[in-house]
Amino acid sequence: MSEHQQPPAYDPTLRLIERSGVGILLVYVATLIAVAIIEPDPYAGAWHLIIGNLFLGRAYNITVGLKEGYSNVYLFFQCGLGDIILLLLVYPLLVAGYRRAIEWRFVGPSIANIRASAEKHKHRIERFGALGLTLFVFFPAWSTGALVAGVVGYLVGMRTSVMFTSIIIGNFLSVAAWIWLIDWMRSFSESLGHWLPWIVAGSVVGLAVAYRVHLIRRKMRERKPVKEE
Repeated sequence: MSEHQQPPAYDPTLRLIERSGVGILLVYVATLIAVAIIEPDPYAGAWHLIIGNLFLGRAYNITVGLKEGYSNVYLFFQCGLGDIILLLLVYPLLVAGYRRAIEWRFVGPSIANIRASAEKHKHRIERFGALGLTLFVFFPAWSTGALVAGVVGYLVGMRTSVMFTSIIIGNFLSVAAWIWLIDWMRSFSESLGHWLPWIVAGSVVGLAVAYRVHLIRRKMRERKPVKEE
């Protein structure tokens, strides 16, 4: 295939994944709107949790949500489904349209970074199969989200049904663990003040940003030409 040739059409499996993502997204948005209408305080402001989840991760999403009075059940589905919807919508593009997508000005670099992160973790996950993919999604880190896990599963040749099952289980287990942990910390911190959950969430985000900066600097050093003596 030449560099400028059109990407292959979606096969039936990728088309089904994409349509599932669209369908779940519509139900997700309609449900959030309905809940916000029925009980506007605090659910009308859920949009900032969704944005926070996209850019700062589930730790921020859940910490802020619990502090503002969102129920555990609401946060479980709001946060957990957000990552799964993103996976269902973007995964077909990454698989079938990778060559074309990386040329897009605004999303191209992000897509290239997702592919690079997946390549980096590929051999580590390949040894453990579906369990490794579940743990990869479960443990929080900068580049271990559901979307990257989907690309890893594709690169190691994992069956689509097994891959998505592993990712969904790992993702919802991770969200449930975060809700339990932060809820427990909020109860524990009543004697220490209300800042402990924020400190923990800030530390997680800070460590993630520091790790990302470290990766960028390492890539810049690797790209520098070696001077010949």
